[in-house]
Amino acid sequence: MARGTADWRIGSKLTHPYDPDLGVGVVRAIEGRYLDVFFPAADRELIIAAEGGLSRLVLQPGESAELLDSGDEVEIEAALGHEYRLSDGRVVQDADLWPHIRPDSAVERLAALRVDRLPAFRNRIDGLRLIELREAGGLGPFLGGRIELFPHQLHTALQAVNRDPVRWLLADEVGLGKTIEASLILSALVRTGRSTRAIVLAPETLTVQWLGELYRKFHQVFTLMDDERLALVESEFGEGFNPFVARRNVVVAIERLARDPALLAQVLDCEPDLVVVDEAHRLCDPKLGEALGPLVRHAKHALLLTATPLQADREGFHALLDMLHPDAFESYAAFSRAVDAGEAQLPCTSSVRREDLGGLPPRVPVPIDLPARTASLDDDPRTAWIAEHAPGWRERGEKALVFVHETAALERLRLILEARTGTRATVFHQDLAVDERDIALARFRETDAPLLLCSEAGGEGRNFQFCDRMVHFDLPDDPIQLEQRIGRLDRIGRKKPVEVVYFRLAGERPDIARLYERLELFSTPSAGIDAALGGVRAAITAAVEQGSAIDDGGLEASVAEARRGKTRAATRVFYPDAYDRSMADDVLALVPPDLDQRMREYCVAAAEELGLIVQRKDGVARYYMEFGSFAKVDSLPGVGIDGLPGHVNEVRFLGTFDRQEAVENQSLAFFSSGQMLVEGLILELEDGHRGRAVLFDVPDTGLEGSGLLCIFKQGPSWTPVVVDAEGTLRPEWVEIVMASLDSAEPLETPRGGATPEWTQAVRELGAAAASGGAPGRPHAAAYFRFV
Repeated sequence: MARGTADWRIGSKLTHPYDPDLGVGVVRAIEGRYLDVFFPAADRELIIAAEGGLSRLVLQPGESAELLDSGDEVEIEAALGHEYRLSDGRVVQDADLWPHIRPDSAVERLAALRVDRLPAFRNRIDGLRLIELREAGGLGPFLGGRIELFPHQLHTALQAVNRDPVRWLLADEVGLGKTIEASLILSALVRTGRSTRAIVLAPETLTVQWLGELYRKFHQVFTLMDDERLALVESEFGEGFNPFVARRNVVVAIERLARDPALLAQVLDCEPDLVVVDEAHRLCDPKLGEALGPLVRHAKHALLLTATPLQADREGFHALLDMLHPDAFESYAAFSRAVDAGEAQLPCTSSVRREDLGGLPPRVPVPIDLPARTASLDDDPRTAWIAEHAPGWRERGEKALVFVHETAALERLRLILEARTGTRATVFHQDLAVDERDIALARFRETDAPLLLCSEAGGEGRNFQFCDRMVHFDLPDDPIQLEQRIGRLDRIGRKKPVEVVYFRLAGERPDIARLYERLELFSTPSAGIDAALGGVRAAITAAVEQGSAIDDGGLEASVAEARRGKTRAATRVFYPDAYDRSMADDVLALVPPDLDQRMREYCVAAAEELGLIVQRKDGVARYYMEFGSFAKVDSLPGVGIDGLPGHVNEVRFLGTFDRQEAVENQSLAFFSSGQMLVEGLILELEDGHRGRAVLFDVPDTGLEGSGLLCIFKQGPSWTPVVVDAEGTLRPEWVEIVMASLDSAEPLETPRGGATPEWTQAVRELGAAAASGGAPGRPHAAAYFRFV
């Protein structure tokens, strides 16, 4: 079959140039510049612009067809305009025949001269290069995230997904990105089909944050299964319907499941194959562990996140490890003996520390000496100091995270500061509903408000590194809690020093501030020395109860010993393939330096080829793209809602192809792997026929002759094969022909269409190319001439 010129009549046949799965269509009506076309195989009727890359389907001599009135099979002898002469001598109208279609391979399209524009072929080759490039030595599933690429996170995620099943304990220090690591692993498992039903369990205060992180950073759409959503599922599907069947990928609060056995039973019934538990040390509570432990044990894949390292809580650490790998140690006693002997090998566990990374910004203590505190916050010198400095912070566009231990004091302080500074102070504490906290935090980030007043529980697991400084209105009695506070700002990716403001009040008993100074807790991370800090906490508690000075005899020595102690260093031998900074260059070397640029070149050209609106915008690599009724395809895989066609399902994107720009401006879409439009354009390349067959001239090579370029594809890999006009494999021509594509010139399609001789020759050359043993199937084919 060949393409005829666009002389349309009722009954003319065609195939959609951008959606071949529709099959053969027949023109039912002609209305000005538009054709009303019916595609019987897809049972679809479309209105198509006649000049939109369309041409008639013309049967070639030797091809077969069916007479519509009788159903008889006939053979074509010659095409005569809109008529055909059959092999038996009869002449019939095009409208009275239905063509028998050969398998629509690239070689067959070329043999029938159903060829495409040369730019479409170039774009297909760019797409194939992109698909192969983004595999990145196994890192491919991770590179689509809107994140800075830190080697320790990529290393951990790669170690995890290379296992099957993936049952991993993420025990990195606070602030080093356990949530990002878990999201990288989750996203890879979901995208590659290794997980088809995933559930994220998180503290109620963090559920909305998880939902947003998965969507904004990793293009993953999860459902928050809260009371409102549960009620909606019941109204939609009926009382008693399992909500976890209705929604395959969900986020749910640990507290919600723990207090609702019926809901937990429904989760277990739907058998999720991936369970992620944030703040997993909560499962060490006997009641919670008994309730939620079976969910972790029964899932094929499981990720547990905890900031409690082995040396801080050996028994709790073993409890989590036992949920993931019950056969690793026969008992806690056996585990403990192995740890003491330095012989424990902890399966599928990562525990990265700050000293493993290096180069993180320092913590800068800022002590403020003030008179003694007063009974009223109105007269308190700490209140006056904050009120004095807040206007200056606002003028400079700076933000301060102010920790206040008691919620009542926090709310009172807010009212005083707002009255004195004339500016809004945002509050963030456990008495606010989850959505109220997220709205408050979003407003704080987007406005010039300089103060965020936060309670201990309100800041659990939150990332406040966008704040310029931390102010401790009061200090916690527990030094571990102090480390958790500072960890809200001291996180991976922070570029500036962590300014830690605290008050030294005259006559303070016990004087916690000066004790923490002597122990260097404001300036030095204290993760992993919890046992020594337990003695500090006990000394402070005793002093508070007695109203006396702190008996710090031996505290400085014990903390110093814990920091340099052999136990803390020795735990590194427990983690097979543990990350250290010497691995950074090798990990980052797997990331293609030109991936963003290749993604941009392919997607912009593909979108323009398909008729999307594409507009370059100010920014590093910023574009506006719109898919709708003006597109040359009726739909793009995965783009829009429920597969609705473009004319009723317009989708718009303002985004960037630059990773850093996407990280810094999260209002932009990040055009990367996993993003809806990007994946739609790549799937169109995989499934569609645009650019699969082409004719071109290769200039200025000094070579003579012609031949066939055939692209074979298997998975993400592809192989170009070249044969000359006699069917001889010419491997020495491959690089020359591929390198010439940018300078190649389109070769005009013969006016008479495909002759039997041409069709047979192309098929024979295709068979010769296949004999070369390249893996995969023919994906694209091109006839070329050296000129």
